[in-house]
Amino acid sequence: MKKRKLNKKAIVVLSIILVIILFEVINPIKLYNKHQLKELGYNDTSITTILKNGLKKDILENKYSKSLDTVLGSSDFNRDNYNVYKKINYYNLKYYTKDINLLIKKGYTTDDIENILKSATDSSIAEFVDKDYDKDVSSYLQYDYSILANYDRYVAYSKEHTIDKELIVTYVNIGLDKDFYTDTNKVNKFSIDMLVNKYNELDSSFIPDNLVSVPEEYAVDDNQQANKTMLEAFKKMSDACQAEIGKKIFIRSGYRNYQTQQDTYDLYLNTYGKNYAENYVAHPGFSEHQTGLAADIKAESSETFEGTPESKWLRENAYKYGFIFRYDKDTVDITGIRYESWHYRYVGEELAEKVKESGLTYDEYYIRNLNK
Repeated sequence: MKKRKLNKKAIVVLSIILVIILFEVINPIKLYNKHQLKELGYNDTSITTILKNGLKKDILENKYSKSLDTVLGSSDFNRDNYNVYKKINYYNLKYYTKDINLLIKKGYTTDDIENILKSATDSSIAEFVDKDYDKDVSSYLQYDYSILANYDRYVAYSKEHTIDKELIVTYVNIGLDKDFYTDTNKVNKFSIDMLVNKYNELDSSFIPDNLVSVPEEYAVDDNQQANKTMLEAFKKMSDACQAEIGKKIFIRSGYRNYQTQQDTYDLYLNTYGKNYAENYVAHPGFSEHQTGLAADIKAESSETFEGTPESKWLRENAYKYGFIFRYDKDTVDITGIRYESWHYRYVGEELAEKVKESGLTYDEYYIRNLNK
């Protein structure tokens, strides 16, 4: 028998049928794959990349990742770097994927990249990726309060000071690698935990919230003012001091406005000279007194505060009422303020306890825990 030859028309019909069958089989699978990834949270561009690169199984085994979604949807996606991408948290950077690729290419580990990106800005990361590889990068940037923009300053400071990296990062973030009163930050908003020092400046017009007069029984004269919350805490502290040791404490100097601080500085400058004034009086705008949260305290038992029963009681108990001792003998290099046994600052009870337990100056504690 002769084999029947299929005519062209029959071949075309069969081809169409085959295509239809394949479409009916494959398309639902593709739709199902896309649906699964869509349900997980990935966008259409990322889903296309996932399916194209055979990543569906791995993606579905994990929770949605904003970092991966961003990378997979980027034209800079590199399949070879996938295992690094998926371990990194998301950071809102303009060239996020490109930056990661450049850091991988330079030889940085996943941990290094995470540490680099976590405090990066578009400008600081752009500058950093142009630098040569540095094997010590994570020793500086591992801390939650490390700042990528300060990286070169960390390295420079470490060449001049033989202290551990944690202190280097802390001190540079405070500003101690620069002269006092240089490159200062403006502090515009009042808050109980605000930091004012020789690098954090209040405007001349700054007035603290809820400024009230201090009652005569808690002040050396009737001209003293303070933040209301701070004053209520001080009154409780003074009453407790009297109840426990039989002596009260008073506010000798509370709130001082910008002009009063200027007048005080000028007085010391004209009387004792610049060197003395710089060591004993803060420049106007840089004094905690302008916050309304600080007080120079007088003891009832003596005109000299140091060594009195009241001063000893305060050092042990002030934190219970929300106050911290600010300027100790061995912290001058950090605070820039000479030892003042009488100067206390209100920060609230919870924070005061944490600061006392830390053993840090408020400048250090703020940089490590409160600076946003």
